[in-house]
Amino acid sequence: METRRVFEEAYRDIEKSEVAVIRNVHEFPVYHSDIISPYLMLFICHSGSSRALYDMREVVFRPNEVAMILPNHIIRPIESSPDYSITIIIHSIAFEKEMTQKRMTHDRNKFHELPACSLTDEEMEQYMKAVELLELFSHSSVARYPHRHEMLMAQTDIMKEMLDACRRKMDGDALACNRNIGVFNEFCDLLAKHYFEQHEVAFYAEKAHLTTRHFSVVIKEVVGISASDYIEQYLASQAKNILSSRPDLSVQQISYHLGYADSPSFCRFFKRHTGVSPNEYRTMN
Repeated sequence: METRRVFEEAYRDIEKSEVAVIRNVHEFPVYHSDIISPYLMLFICHSGSSRALYDMREVVFRPNEVAMILPNHIIRPIESSPDYSITIIIHSIAFEKEMTQKRMTHDRNKFHELPACSLTDEEMEQYMKAVELLELFSHSSVARYPHRHEMLMAQTDIMKEMLDACRRKMDGDALACNRNIGVFNEFCDLLAKHYFEQHEVAFYAEKAHLTTRHFSVVIKEVVGISASDYIEQYLASQAKNILSSRPDLSVQQISYHLGYADSPSFCRFFKRHTGVSPNEYRTMN
């Protein structure tokens, strides 16, 4: 599939380029399968629409919307319309880490609840002008722009501030996160950081300053399944992603990476969730 090839090329070069801008994307690389990317991605919708599950909750992406997909969160594309057209921006891991350290004013919780931010026609035109500059810098060499890295950082900061301005206009409506939504958002972020070492609900409940029982009730109220089930679904999605994308890793290595004491324990877990063994899944994909 052409889209998958474009993504693979962008992923291969992203740590060197720092930022990738992919235009004229008309479909997802896969549908009805979980995608877990280690990179922060922005999706800018120009026409058509798409439907997906983001962290197990259904979202719809429409024209003049910019969606922020946070690193290591689950997106499962369901469908997209024939006229679907988007631009995608990808940040390398190191680039996004530096951006976060330098600027912590962005309220990412709002992008958990509603990943997409709606722009007016005028705002979208202004935003795409900013994207053009970002794309120019990303394709330029250090020989041309000795301060290329700083220019990329500054332009990205401008674009994030533009999104923040749009978000602030939406405050007080559907985006006003209540306490339960805030707990779930924190849970998603913590799970993305600690899934390879912490599988117990009690760990995440303690971080939220709640009892394990209360924490489980809150998570089920927000997403419809228990916290333990959510953790297992996330681990299964990570396992499938690694099995498909890292043929160089053995099943034993993957089991250790995901926090399992031994390979048999991981294999039993994986088969319970997918119906096949890790090796069988790898052969099928």
